[in-house]
Amino acid sequence: MNDRRKKGLIQIIVGTAVLLVTILLYAYGPNGKAPISNFNECVAAGYSVMESYPRQCRTSEGETFREDIGNELEKDNLIRISEPRPNTTIESPLTITGMARGNWFFEASFPVRLLDGNGERISEGIATAEGDWMTSEFVPFKASLTFTRPSSNSGTLVLEKDNPSGLPEQADELRIPVLFSSSASSTPPVAKACVISGCSSHICADEEMITTCEFKEEYACYKQAKCERQKSGACGWTETATLRACIDKARESILSLRNDTER
Repeated sequence: MNDRRKKGLIQIIVGTAVLLVTILLYAYGPNGKAPISNFNECVAAGYSVMESYPRQCRTSEGETFREDIGNELEKDNLIRISEPRPNTTIESPLTITGMARGNWFFEASFPVRLLDGNGERISEGIATAEGDWMTSEFVPFKASLTFTRPSSNSGTLVLEKDNPSGLPEQADELRIPVLFSSSASSTPPVAKACVISGCSSHICADEEMITTCEFKEEYACYKQAKCERQKSGACGWTETATLRACIDKARESILSLRNDTER
């Protein structure tokens, strides 16, 4: 091998070594550890956790990461959840309790949804007031969801403000991050028949629910609808084009009447 080839080979070896070192430093940082990008990674790496709320984890470089608790603090004056708490490991059946301002309900209830890590709905149900909801004060509520464990390890519990007007500016929701139990079965439990209940026979759920008797025009649409267990495993009204059109028409009628009254 002549000197020119030998020199070229040495340059290639040195260049490759520099490239490898650069890649390793980018991937693991100068201290040999993988870079931290969130609270969970910080905890997994063994760094100290400050017992604040939400909890915070600080790396040796002084970088701080806050635990994701959804929008619980932002909605604290409107709705508060007792169970499950943010980042709790859950399994089916899931019991949900807490309290919300009276205007979070409509006819003593509001919708609840459970999403997987991809934002896909895996269960839904109705939370019902356990007291007089015709107030501006906090009212206790309770809900129950059954679901099949998804492939993702985490998800989101959504407690949605009941919005009979359908107006976007009246919409609101509490979002709570949850973890799915690794020991939970991926096979859905044997389910009992769904029950139609509520004063206006407008609720499709796993069990009988008692509500107050405010009537909404859209409730008449459910007389011809089918109450059955959905693909998610939760009881619900099977949505069809006819049902959707009926509900939309009823809501448009309410908005039109409200606009005429305000003129």
